[in-house]
Amino acid sequence: MPRRTRPPEQTEPPPIASPHSKPPVPDAVSIPPLWFRAGRRLKRILCPPRSLPPVQEKTDPDENSAPFSPVTAPEAEAEAEAGAKPVPFFVRRVLFVAGEPDTPGVLYRCYRNAAAARDAGFDARVQSCAAVSYDDIHWADVMVFWRVEYSGHVSTIFDLAEAENVLTVFDADDIVFVPHYARVDMIDGIRSIGATEERIERCFSEMRRTFLRCDQGSTTTAELLFAMHSLRPVVHLLPNVYDTLSLKRARMALRMRGEPGCVNAGDGLVRIGYATGSRTHQRDFAPICPTIAEVLRQRPEARLVLFREPVTHRPVLLMEEFPSLIPVQGQIEWRDMVPLEELQDEFARFDISIAPLETGNVFCEAKSEIKFFEAALSGAATVASPTGPFQRVIRHGETGFLADSPTDWYDALVALIDNPERRVRMARDAYHSVLWPFGPQAQARRMKLALTSMSGDEAAALAGETRLARDRLAPSALPVIPASRTLFHHDALGEASVTVVITSYNYEAHLLDALESVAAQTLPILDLIVVDDGSSDGSVVLARTWMERHCDRFNRLILRQSMTNAGLGGARNIGMDAAETVHVMQLDADNTLRPEACETLLASMDDGTAYAYPLIACFNENGPVLMDMSADIHHQPGAPELLGDLPFNPLSLVSGNRIDAMAMVTKWAWAAVGGYYVSREAMGWEDFDLWCSLAERGLPGHHVPRILADYRQHETSMTNASTEKEAHKAHVVAFVQARHPWIRLSAERAKPRKS
Repeated sequence: MPRRTRPPEQTEPPPIASPHSKPPVPDAVSIPPLWFRAGRRLKRILCPPRSLPPVQEKTDPDENSAPFSPVTAPEAEAEAEAGAKPVPFFVRRVLFVAGEPDTPGVLYRCYRNAAAARDAGFDARVQSCAAVSYDDIHWADVMVFWRVEYSGHVSTIFDLAEAENVLTVFDADDIVFVPHYARVDMIDGIRSIGATEERIERCFSEMRRTFLRCDQGSTTTAELLFAMHSLRPVVHLLPNVYDTLSLKRARMALRMRGEPGCVNAGDGLVRIGYATGSRTHQRDFAPICPTIAEVLRQRPEARLVLFREPVTHRPVLLMEEFPSLIPVQGQIEWRDMVPLEELQDEFARFDISIAPLETGNVFCEAKSEIKFFEAALSGAATVASPTGPFQRVIRHGETGFLADSPTDWYDALVALIDNPERRVRMARDAYHSVLWPFGPQAQARRMKLALTSMSGDEAAALAGETRLARDRLAPSALPVIPASRTLFHHDALGEASVTVVITSYNYEAHLLDALESVAAQTLPILDLIVVDDGSSDGSVVLARTWMERHCDRFNRLILRQSMTNAGLGGARNIGMDAAETVHVMQLDADNTLRPEACETLLASMDDGTAYAYPLIACFNENGPVLMDMSADIHHQPGAPELLGDLPFNPLSLVSGNRIDAMAMVTKWAWAAVGGYYVSREAMGWEDFDLWCSLAERGLPGHHVPRILADYRQHETSMTNASTEKEAHKAHVVAFVQARHPWIRLSAERAKPRKS
């Protein structure tokens, strides 16, 4: 098999804060001794290279032609050496090699990225560097080296990888490949962990040597990407992400405090948490310490939550360096450090999470966004230093606060302590903002592009085209969640797989049918949320009475009412916000689900499916509605009229909506595109707009060709009463086409549905 061409080794990367600074002179790479090189050559002889798969004999399409001669592996290699078309290289298996397997980072950079590779359709394993064997190398097509220091063992791994035609990638989540950064004035952690500059510099030098032996790089932030580009031109941006178990644990811990998204009384204290897990942040915390102390002094209800070693109770922060905390030490809550899998429980205890970093320090500026998205998952509002990564992910004043000066920190903390409604709203919006970009679904898509690009020129071109197109997409707005109040809340603290959201406005006559159809679902554990959009009939009383009688049937039961009539999009967003499951089934109060609807749709979706929709039968007061026999389509006489009868294809949306709102939508996909739009002037096409937004981001839907729901046709339906009125539909069409210029509607005129 022909080898890939390696890029030439390059010099040390410049500091990321100064792209034009002169790089240092690289250390000379010593030549291994003769005995070592002889042993390495012997290993190559004893470990035969991977053979090519057998090539089947091919026959020319013209039956009069002679058959092609089979090509053997040696002949293929000879042709490649002679300049013939090279044998294609395909990535199927990825080995993640952990250089620091006993540190928390291995979870983020190895295990979660391996899971992303598997979700993307590849086979992936994780192995500690010390345990890597020839069998591991022979198995892999790509090896990703995370924080691996160079050594004789590592040199042999690279030699065997090259012989086996394995593509190698160096992965780093800190600037651990620039030796001259190993100084106490730049990395304060060197001092506080008791290391020496010389030891850390050697570590960085060996990691740099590992990087220089690799074909490509991968990393967590744009700052690190820039630094790595000076060593290798191809570097993949794969941020740190959460996994499904962390999300479930975070949300469960928050639910145990009360209903998420609502201000809960609790014990009346406001906890400011600093979730640092190592003694490397003394200089990060020092500038804000006097401000924290002043806030505690002025707000007796405030508490500072810090962590200590479980057995010795020695603080993680070296408290002797922070004398300003002595007068308020009675307001410090000490928590024992916990394993990483329990960290989300601790974040859920915080009302405010702080993430101070030394701005202007190239090492700190490259730190990832972990402290923001993990706090957001557990419902804590964040105040953070304005480093590059935090500036890009935090929408100041909306999803968090960016604070640089002592005044900034004081104002942000006091604003959140004094205004619990704003604090809860900010945490909610932060949660919605991180669900997609830092979730496993987005990471699987990034991983697929990165690994696919390694499979040859055409694959690299297509992956590059997709990546560049995605980068040009404007960031989605946050979902608009109109103000609402909770009228009924029941939570058995179980874990359901699906939430059904019923939106209702003056549907007292039909609401009971919808509720009973949800209770009849075959899924044994189910959540139900009813959103009343300011009804003036008896809908609210009916819904509440029914819920009180059916608590045993459901895991969670919530009745919310919008403070003012918000329209369909606003009501749907209120329901999606209240849902605590990944999958959410949408149901309007005048329609019904068939018993197997939720279970069937759920079973049809994989982890990357954004939504699934079924066939829907139409009915009215006289029974099933039959198809119009004059329609220019072929169907059997007497066939029922169906909605959602086309297979999924985003191009079908160009000419109009083919998917009804009764669909199962994932919460991460809803958040990824900014939720349903909220506009009373253009009310009616919120679902069509959502499908178009998902299509623009390449998020797939799935069609289930089974009748799983029933659509009620009646004169008072929103479609007939509002959407399909001439004047209103003109507003709807203009609004949606402005948001999605690529659609070309085939039916712009109003067309009421039969009743």
